[in-house]
Amino acid sequence: MLTLTTAAELTETLADYRSAGRTIGFVPTMGALHRGHAALIEASVQRCDATVASVFVNPTQFNEAADLKAYPSTPQADVDLLAAHGCDLLYRPAVDDVYPDGTGASLAAHLDFGTIATRLEGAHRPGHFAGVAQVVSRLLELVDPTDLFMGQKDYQQVAVVRRMIELLRLAVNLHTIPTVREADGLALSSRNRRLSPDERLAAGKLNLHLAAVTAGLRAGWPARQLEELARRQLDKHPLIVTEYIEAVDGQSLEPYQDGDSVPELVVAAAVRIGPVRLIDNRIAYRANSAARPGV
Repeated sequence: MLTLTTAAELTETLADYRSAGRTIGFVPTMGALHRGHAALIEASVQRCDATVASVFVNPTQFNEAADLKAYPSTPQADVDLLAAHGCDLLYRPAVDDVYPDGTGASLAAHLDFGTIATRLEGAHRPGHFAGVAQVVSRLLELVDPTDLFMGQKDYQQVAVVRRMIELLRLAVNLHTIPTVREADGLALSSRNRRLSPDERLAAGKLNLHLAAVTAGLRAGWPARQLEELARRQLDKHPLIVTEYIEAVDGQSLEPYQDGDSVPELVVAAAVRIGPVRLIDNRIAYRANSAARPGV
């Protein structure tokens, strides 16, 4: 695996790939990689001729300075994981390489994402999705991949990026890869390593209640009642503070109304456990498919 640190090196190297007619898969990350990221790399390797990963902690998508400062960094372990799973190129730039004109510049600044960027995470993390759109649009400009791979765990982020691709008319195929989970169902996240043993045990409750709401929706129980029950049960735990748990239309991310026909019904949640904020989701069902366990 080749590691590059500048956009100039990246552009030159990828030009050779394109001249050879190779398809290019891209996996953007912020490092502190785990098995969830490995699944994205494996999906790209399976589908594309060459796979590029980026490790870049983007400052513009953090609305809490403490969260940015505390974000874990494991550079050698990241290299080892990427190489072990077949990544061809690692782009690991400095901030001024990604934003040579400063962090105020953004290809996506004029885009209107509507409710998919203002609800749920958008309401709790003002400016977050503007930062996501800014960095992903910039990285897509640099890499110019044929295929982009992102994880379902960040469901709303994927929705924003999908809409951005549509609005900017970018020629890239977006693939959403199912969430990888621990044995107790906790979604893998770089932030999990910041949990104490007691906090880690408490974190498993999130998936338990997501699964319960998902099962209830499939059984036809009222969405608002299921949400309230799950919130009350989560908040009974002394280490958990629930920010939201909500059944939403997967396309608009508006609250699901009982009986509505939606393309995808999703249960999304965010909680704080000690100093760590965790998000997760479960898909209750997709249109034109039999109900099946969310992933």
